[in-house]
Amino acid sequence: MKALKLSLVLVPAAAAIALAGAALGGSGATMAQAQSAGWDCDPQVLIFGYYHCAPPGKASVLDIVTGARSPATVELRVFRPDGSFAGIESLLRADLYAGQPCPQDSLAEWTLLDLPVDYRACHHFDT
Repeated sequence: MKALKLSLVLVPAAAAIALAGAALGGSGATMAQAQSAGWDCDPQVLIFGYYHCAPPGKASVLDIVTGARSPATVELRVFRPDGSFAGIESLLRADLYAGQPCPQDSLAEWTLLDLPVDYRACHHFDT
Protein backbone atom coordinates (compact mmCIF):
# COMPACT_ATOMS: atom_id res chain seq x y z
CA MET A 1 0.00 0.00 0.00
CA LYS A 2 2.86 2.39 0.83
CA ALA A 3 4.41 1.68 -2.58
CA LEU A 4 1.10 2.52 -4.27
CA LYS A 5 0.86 5.83 -2.40
CA LEU A 6 4.45 6.64 -3.31
CA SER A 7 3.85 5.87 -6.98
CA LEU A 8 0.75 8.08 -6.95
CA VAL A 9 2.98 10.95 -5.84
CA LEU A 10 6.07 10.24 -7.95
CA VAL A 11 4.38 9.50 -11.29
CA PRO A 12 2.76 12.96 -11.50
CA ALA A 13 6.06 14.50 -10.38
CA ALA A 14 7.93 12.75 -13.21
CA ALA A 15 5.27 13.89 -15.68
CA ALA A 16 5.66 17.46 -14.43
CA ILE A 17 9.40 17.31 -15.07
CA ALA A 18 8.81 16.13 -18.63
CA LEU A 19 6.18 18.81 -19.26
CA ALA A 20 8.41 21.49 -17.76
CA GLY A 21 11.21 20.61 -20.14
CA ALA A 22 8.86 20.57 -23.11
CA ALA A 23 7.21 23.87 -22.16
CA LEU A 24 10.54 25.67 -21.94
CA GLY A 25 12.29 24.02 -24.84
CA GLY A 26 14.60 21.77 -22.88
CA SER A 27 17.58 22.44 -20.71
CA GLY A 28 18.79 25.50 -22.64
CA ALA A 29 15.99 27.71 -21.31
CA THR A 30 16.76 30.93 -19.46
CA MET A 31 14.95 32.51 -16.55
CA ALA A 32 13.62 35.19 -18.92
CA GLN A 33 12.11 32.45 -21.11
CA ALA A 34 10.56 30.80 -18.05
CA GLN A 35 9.00 34.11 -16.99
CA SER A 36 7.70 34.68 -20.53
CA ALA A 37 6.10 31.22 -20.40
CA GLY A 38 4.24 32.19 -17.20
CA TRP A 39 6.51 30.62 -14.58
CA ASP A 40 6.59 32.42 -11.22
CA CYS A 41 10.18 33.64 -10.80
CA ASP A 42 11.13 36.26 -8.24
CA PRO A 43 14.32 37.92 -9.52
CA GLN A 44 14.80 39.59 -6.13
CA VAL A 45 15.14 36.34 -4.17
CA LEU A 46 18.21 34.10 -4.33
CA ILE A 47 17.88 30.84 -2.38
CA PHE A 48 21.27 29.23 -1.71
CA GLY A 49 22.67 31.13 -4.68
CA TYR A 50 19.94 30.17 -7.16
CA TYR A 51 16.68 31.61 -8.45
CA HIS A 52 13.71 29.26 -8.23
CA CYS A 53 10.64 29.37 -10.49
CA ALA A 54 7.31 27.70 -9.83
CA PRO A 55 5.13 26.38 -12.67
CA PRO A 56 2.27 28.50 -14.01
CA GLY A 57 -0.95 28.13 -12.03
CA LYS A 58 0.72 26.44 -9.06
CA ALA A 59 1.81 27.76 -5.69
CA SER A 60 4.42 30.49 -6.01
CA VAL A 61 7.88 30.05 -4.54
CA LEU A 62 6.97 32.71 -1.97
CA ASP A 63 3.78 30.78 -1.04
CA ILE A 64 5.82 27.62 -0.49
CA VAL A 65 8.60 29.31 1.48
CA THR A 66 6.15 31.12 3.78
CA GLY A 67 3.73 28.19 4.13
CA ALA A 68 0.84 30.11 2.57
CA ARG A 69 0.26 27.10 0.27
CA SER A 70 1.67 23.61 0.64
CA PRO A 71 1.02 21.40 -2.39
CA ALA A 72 2.02 17.73 -2.10
CA THR A 73 4.66 18.01 -4.83
CA VAL A 74 6.27 20.86 -6.72
CA GLU A 75 8.78 20.81 -9.57
CA LEU A 76 10.76 24.05 -9.57
CA ARG A 77 12.96 25.31 -12.38
CA VAL A 78 16.27 26.51 -10.93
CA PHE A 79 18.47 29.18 -12.50
CA ARG A 80 21.95 30.49 -11.80
CA PRO A 81 22.43 34.20 -10.94
CA ASP A 82 23.22 34.91 -14.61
CA GLY A 83 19.76 33.56 -15.55
CA SER A 84 21.00 30.35 -17.17
CA PHE A 85 19.20 27.10 -16.45
CA ALA A 86 20.77 24.98 -13.67
CA GLY A 87 18.19 22.19 -13.41
CA ILE A 88 15.03 21.03 -11.69
CA GLU A 89 14.39 20.79 -7.96
CA SER A 90 11.72 18.35 -6.85
CA LEU A 91 9.92 19.16 -3.62
CA LEU A 92 7.83 16.61 -1.76
CA ARG A 93 5.91 17.51 1.38
CA ALA A 94 7.75 15.82 4.25
CA ASP A 95 4.66 13.96 5.49
CA LEU A 96 4.57 12.11 2.14
CA TYR A 97 8.27 11.27 2.01
CA ALA A 98 8.91 7.51 2.08
CA GLY A 99 12.70 7.34 2.29
CA GLN A 100 13.52 7.31 -1.42
CA PRO A 101 17.10 8.30 -2.31
CA CYS A 102 18.14 11.37 -4.26
CA PRO A 103 20.66 9.95 -6.75
CA GLN A 104 21.29 13.29 -8.47
CA ASP A 105 22.85 14.71 -5.30
CA SER A 106 24.28 11.29 -4.28
CA LEU A 107 22.28 11.55 -1.07
CA ALA A 108 20.82 8.62 0.84
CA GLU A 109 17.67 10.68 1.34
CA TRP A 110 16.11 13.92 0.16
CA THR A 111 17.21 17.07 2.00
CA LEU A 112 14.78 18.29 4.66
CA LEU A 113 14.02 21.98 4.19
CA ASP A 114 13.23 23.94 7.33
CA LEU A 115 10.18 25.88 6.18
CA PRO A 116 6.85 26.61 7.89
CA VAL A 117 5.61 23.47 6.07
CA ASP A 118 8.43 20.93 5.86
CA TYR A 119 9.44 19.75 2.41
CA ARG A 120 12.02 17.26 1.20
CA ALA A 121 14.09 18.43 -1.78
CA CYS A 122 15.96 16.54 -4.49
CA HIS A 123 18.04 18.49 -7.00
CA HIS A 124 18.23 17.17 -10.54
CA PHE A 125 21.48 19.04 -11.21
CA ASP A 126 24.87 19.37 -9.58
CA THR A 127 24.56 21.61 -6.54
